[in-house]
Amino acid sequence: MKLWVFLKTSKEARLFLALLGLGVALYILGGAVGDKTDVCKNAGGNWLKKYYECENINLIKCTEINGLYSFCASPCRHYKEESIADKCEFKCTQVCEFIRFSRK
Repeated sequence: MKLWVFLKTSKEARLFLALLGLGVALYILGGAVGDKTDVCKNAGGNWLKKYYECENINLIKCTEINGLYSFCASPCRHYKEESIADKCEFKCTQVCEFIRFSRK
């Protein structure tokens, strides 16, 4: 309770916490962007540069390389709708996705 009162009355403490939160967010974002080709291959995955994804790695390895993990992504997630029925198998693919700011 005393901490809450301190935060309500201390402008410096609120500013410090805000800057700390911003620093943590930038640290996480910095690790999640950039070229991940070597990192993915070193983790034993298959790098999909076009989609900025690393396939077939587990949750722990994905977390270590600052990715967003999907344990059951569709193997046909990048196909056009017309061709899904012809090529798609109904199984899960482990995918580690990364942040990208543009679609090239």
